[in-house]
Amino acid sequence: MTSPTPTAQFEMKFDPMTIEHFGLRLYSHLPPVLNELVSNAYDADSPRVDVIVPIGPITPTAEVVVRDFGHGMSAKEVQEEYLVIGRPRRGKDSTVTQSKSGARPVTGRKGLGKLSVFGVADEMELRSVQSGQAICLRFSFPAMRAWAETNGNMLYQPEKIDARSGPTPDAAGVEVRLRKLRRTTPIDADEVRKGLAKRLTICGTAFEVKVNGTAIAPGDRLNKDDCAEGQCWDVISLPLQLAIGDGLTVTGWIGFLEESSQQHRGVDLFATGKAVELGSYFNLSSTHAQFARAYLVGEVHADFLDAGQDLVSTARNSVVWETPQATTLQQWGQKVLTHLFDQWVKLRRKEKEDNVIKTAKFDIWLATRDKGEQRVAQRMIKALAADDAMDPSSLVPILEIIKGSVESVSFRDLVDKIEESGASVKSLLELFAEWRVIEAREHLKLADGRLEAMEKLQVFIKMGALEVQQIQPLFEQNLWMLDSSWTEASGQTTYTQLLRDKCKELKSTPEEDLRLDIMGVSSGDTLTIVELKRPEKTLSRDDLEQIEKYVDWAMNNIVGTGPDAPKSVRGLLIVGKQNPEHKLKVQRLAGDGIGVQTFGDLYTRCKAQLRHNNNVFRKIAPEYSADARKAKKAAAAMPVVMAAGRAVPVGVTKKK
Repeated sequence: MTSPTPTAQFEMKFDPMTIEHFGLRLYSHLPPVLNELVSNAYDADSPRVDVIVPIGPITPTAEVVVRDFGHGMSAKEVQEEYLVIGRPRRGKDSTVTQSKSGARPVTGRKGLGKLSVFGVADEMELRSVQSGQAICLRFSFPAMRAWAETNGNMLYQPEKIDARSGPTPDAAGVEVRLRKLRRTTPIDADEVRKGLAKRLTICGTAFEVKVNGTAIAPGDRLNKDDCAEGQCWDVISLPLQLAIGDGLTVTGWIGFLEESSQQHRGVDLFATGKAVELGSYFNLSSTHAQFARAYLVGEVHADFLDAGQDLVSTARNSVVWETPQATTLQQWGQKVLTHLFDQWVKLRRKEKEDNVIKTAKFDIWLATRDKGEQRVAQRMIKALAADDAMDPSSLVPILEIIKGSVESVSFRDLVDKIEESGASVKSLLELFAEWRVIEAREHLKLADGRLEAMEKLQVFIKMGALEVQQIQPLFEQNLWMLDSSWTEASGQTTYTQLLRDKCKELKSTPEEDLRLDIMGVSSGDTLTIVELKRPEKTLSRDDLEQIEKYVDWAMNNIVGTGPDAPKSVRGLLIVGKQNPEHKLKVQRLAGDGIGVQTFGDLYTRCKAQLRHNNNVFRKIAPEYSADARKAKKAAAAMPVVMAAGRAVPVGVTKKK
């Protein structure tokens, strides 16, 4: 099929390098290109714009469509206005500042936005409708580049599409279709919508922009409500609010997010509702409050940047800061950011101090100390919070050091040094190392008591627990044996007594199957029902159904009975031996939070845990290792005799 013959009526004088520089090189992403097309629609008084992007893989026939419903262009306007590259949108003297209706400030300026489409597509089809007449032209960038060589001039004649030109009942406006897209990855319609929302604040009820049928809404761009509570300021409310000379003013807001963001950083600068620089820091030196920059966001409107003298770069992605008015704006912006960064640091440190004090219930401990010790501890907290890199949750070991050392004069001297030099990473690491030694020493001492408990458990497993009074107290005093995570667990006397009263075994239960005890253990907001069978007992189905019944009873009668009542219930059945016949039932109960363990399992796990802890802490504090403690204990127990007025251990020969 032969292509329609180009019509001489429409000609565009161009330089291929102009398109290279102002199309391909300045625009390589879809949102900025669509931003230019939507801005043109706004300037044309269009009440709405429909943007359609392809869904799924990009094929050779995929196209992006932008349709507005503005006043459109006649054939004469297409030739004399649209096809003139670099024609100032506002006239030679830049006095045209309003749209034809006079209702909107003009956002376009340089007349180069039409070239942006060739940064993302090789072909563009333009169809303009005005007064029931349509003009449709097709532009091919490869053909434009070859035109000068083929025809010996640069008067490119776009292809007129007769089938889409002429009389039409279609509404006035302009439709742009981009084809032969320069991409292979799918287009995310949500990202396109948010990209437009980020660059245009003019979108709203008076100018509705839809992407694949979904209108841009206020939530598609950051607003003041996205900032952390108490960390957002209107520009006009700032102490540094000022007119930027000659009656030029700025409006908007600047704030800080609760969490840092890679996608949203810096202040977005706008002129007449269109972005002129995204993520700006007004060229403030990066050495000031570097950590705060990752949280800073804002939206500042400086319409004077787009009025009179042109203060915006060609691609509308940066301010021409070298001009006098822009330099004044830059100086103002730097002062504002410096002020807000200082505010953020103060708020952040105060918030961090509060968080540190509440870590591991340190505030509860602090309330029990006298005022002198409280002051020392709070000084240390303030010093720790001053380090931006420190996370409150990582300070638990340091807080334990404070608890154990706040009474000592040497610790107060250490606090003085930290306040003088700052809570450096080195000083904190030294403190942490000191805590590790203290922790190791205490753990290794604690291991003696745990070893004794394990030896008792081993005896019960081998010989059987003769009485309830033997094994039940062992577990009550050593809850860690039941669950290694129960570092802060506690036995609940009230719930234990309730369980004993309400969850009695059947009178017909054989004596050898009777349980040793049942008790309630609280850890956080969870109550665990622990049922102890005899060490020689083999698991039966009745045992499983019994523990399941106890958990159900507790769920119905204990959970939600008061503000301090547990929020959930779990079960733990301890028996002598597992039974393969009930494997599936055990697995199902595990999914409901009911576990089954043997005494042998407990002993093996506790022994492995104790061995691991000894190995770890022995490297940190070898003088408190098990071997060292045994030797010391043996030496202390050795009989002594008096020799020459002093005690000498038996077996040690006195030197002559």
